[in-house]
Amino acid sequence: MIGLACIATAPAQAQRAATGQAQALLLETAGKWQAFSSQQGRSKVCYALSKAESRLPANLKDVEGLLFISSRPAEGVRNEISFVMNFDLKENVEHQAVIGSEQFALVAKGQNMWLKNPAEEPRMLDAMRKGSALEIKGTSKRGNTTSDKYSLAGLTQVVKRAEDACK
Repeated sequence: MIGLACIATAPAQAQRAATGQAQALLLETAGKWQAFSSQQGRSKVCYALSKAESRLPANLKDVEGLLFISSRPAEGVRNEISFVMNFDLKENVEHQAVIGSEQFALVAKGQNMWLKNPAEEPRMLDAMRKGSALEIKGTSKRGNTTSDKYSLAGLTQVVKRAEDACK
């Protein structure tokens, strides 16, 4: 969990940029995905973004789940996978990302999730490129089981565009 505080700011910055609270440039749209680049001070941030297509339980549908794949060259970060759930998550428990038969352990801090083992990011991104859907299984701070489902259509094209923008 090295650099968790630093990592925690990227989804928030990207979310602000995606909602117009910072200068963000839409680079490309493909399927359910969009690529953006944004200047954060002197550092460039590039990211692919998708919104959850479905969310359970139903009472959480008024807030959107977001999936980011971010690169911050000035920090040596490339294709960091993170989730912004927009509700408080239970910490110190394992959450899961499921792509086909592949499962990945996630950790939570506040309303955000990351891979428990950041070294698995290339393997997860590869599974995402090959898959058609991703499910995030989590537990809210209140103890409720949650599920967000994302389409992976368009991911490969948009991630490449974000990567190219941050070279």
